[in-house]
Amino acid sequence: MRIGIKIRMNERSVRTSLLVTGAVVLLFSLYKIGVYAWDGYENKKTYEGIRDAYYEEPIVQGAAPKTNPATDQAKPISVAVSSAAAKIPANLEFNAKFADLVKLNEDIVGWVKIDETRIDYPVVQAEDNDFYLSNDVNRKSNVAGSIFMDYRNKVGEANRNTILYGHDMKNKTMFAGLIDYESRWNFENKALIEFDTIYGDAKWVIFSAYTTDSSFDYIKTEFGSDEEFQVFLDTVQAKSLHASDVKVTAKDTILTLSTCSSAYEDARFVVHAVRLDDVR
Repeated sequence: MRIGIKIRMNERSVRTSLLVTGAVVLLFSLYKIGVYAWDGYENKKTYEGIRDAYYEEPIVQGAAPKTNPATDQAKPISVAVSSAAAKIPANLEFNAKFADLVKLNEDIVGWVKIDETRIDYPVVQAEDNDFYLSNDVNRKSNVAGSIFMDYRNKVGEANRNTILYGHDMKNKTMFAGLIDYESRWNFENKALIEFDTIYGDAKWVIFSAYTTDSSFDYIKTEFGSDEEFQVFLDTVQAKSLHASDVKVTAKDTILTLSTCSSAYEDARFVVHAVRLDDVR
């Protein structure tokens, strides 16, 4: 009799432990979902505000300075320009439409946009490729991170391969729109990328889109010769899901957009574009 009671008590203890464990797992999962949803909401508000600042008419030098809402003090464009001077070569002119943005964050180096998609974001750059994976454009922790440029690229210089990274968010924000280039229709009809920087504007046309993994070095930035760069260009064009009539040579400069993919473990979805004024 005592043995039977002990067995029942043990069974009850096991069931209780399983229920407690299940409840903890459920609560943790709900917490993670809640954090993800809240960060998504905060992220949306952040970028709505910064788009307003970017797309409004810039103040010309000599005009009345704007007021900084955070401090209620006027801060002229010249201050914003000088604070970003470390990133701007002396022989290049500051792009006035970034004046308000560099006041918010001196890490802002550009803006990327693809018409008829949700890709319409500021581009930041840190001293590594880790910080902006989990921090927004205001340098605040956020699971959506930011769209950021590879730390090895140099704004103001002719980079052969400029690389931008962003998350594939479930709410279709950040670089989730890149996955749509699995569709040939999107590849052909949404092929133009605007990537402007703090020193000038440029347009780029997509010539390759594909899924790969981190074993393929598509984020290579340095090439020992034109021949080496041409091999790289031929390789990424051959990997494309869709054929393109765009001709790319070692005399061109390219833009690479990269995001994670759920296609398989360690998968990446990559889009390459060539600068339009380079195309012959």
